[in-house]
Amino acid sequence: MPRESRLLELQQNAVPFYRFRIDVDRPPPVVAERLRSIVRNKPTFRESLRNMWPSGDPATTPFIGSVDDESFKIRRDIRYRNSFLPMIWGRIMPNGFGTQVSVIMFLHPLVALFMIFWLGRARFGAVSPASISSMIPGGVFLFGITLMVGAFFPEAMKAKTLISDAITKLTATTQQHISTDSGR
Repeated sequence: MPRESRLLELQQNAVPFYRFRIDVDRPPPVVAERLRSIVRNKPTFRESLRNMWPSGDPATTPFIGSVDDESFKIRRDIRYRNSFLPMIWGRIMPNGFGTQVSVIMFLHPLVALFMIFWLGRARFGAVSPASISSMIPGGVFLFGITLMVGAFFPEAMKAKTLISDAITKLTATTQQHISTDSGR
C-alpha cells in the first residue's frame, strides 16, 4: 500500500476528514484552469516575511499550492494561525458529460500525529480507576476533540464553498452535483 494511502487511511479513522465531489459540464482542462485562477504558488521566504505585516492588500487568491491537469494540492491562504487548517488534495477526472472533481481535506500529518498522541494519552488517563483525578484527563480529551473539530470543519466549509464557486461558475448552465461524505 502506498505511503499516502496509509496516511489517509489513518487520518480517516483518527482525525477530522472531509470529502466531497463536484460534477460540471465542462472538460477537465477548463476546470483545471479555473482552479488555477484561485491558486497561487507557495510564497518565497522574502514574500512570507513581507506578508507578516499586512499592508492592507488582501491576498489576490484564496489558496496556495499547485494545480496540475489531473490533480491539485492546495491549502487556504490565511493571515492568522490555525494548525488545524485542512490540506486539500483533489483529482480532476473526465466523466460521461464533463468533469468530476473529487476533493479530500485532512489535517497536516504532523498535526494529526501530535493529536493522536495527545488524545491517546488523555484517554488513557481518563479511563484509569475512577476518581476525581480521572476527570481532568477526560476534560483534556474533550477539549482536544472540540478544539480540533471546531478549528478544522469551519475552514473545510469555507474551502469547499470557494472551490465549488470557482468550478461551478464556469457557465450559467453548469450542472452541479455535490455529494458529501464527512467523518472521522
